[in-house]
Amino acid sequence: MQCEEGTEWLLELLTDVQLQQYFLRIRDELNVTRISHFDYVKNEDLEKIGMGRPGQRRLWEAVKRRRALYKRKSWMSKGHKIPFPW
Repeated sequence: MQCEEGTEWLLELLTDVQLQQYFLRIRDELNVTRISHFDYVKNEDLEKIGMGRPGQRRLWEAVKRRRALYKRKSWMSKGHKIPFPW
């Protein structure tokens, strides 16, 4: 499977939830190249590319985890310090 520049994260995300066979269809047919593009993807779109309901649930959970990770990294990279209660 050929990854274009910048879509390695998508293949990694799909591989983590054993959905790597949908990489090309998600990237090319649904035009997902950034995590924010999943805001515009619906379950019906995933059904059209052949993904079943259990796969959709795994994908949405993985997307949610990845977004939380990006938010945490973004917040930490801005130099915020975690306050300690003592």
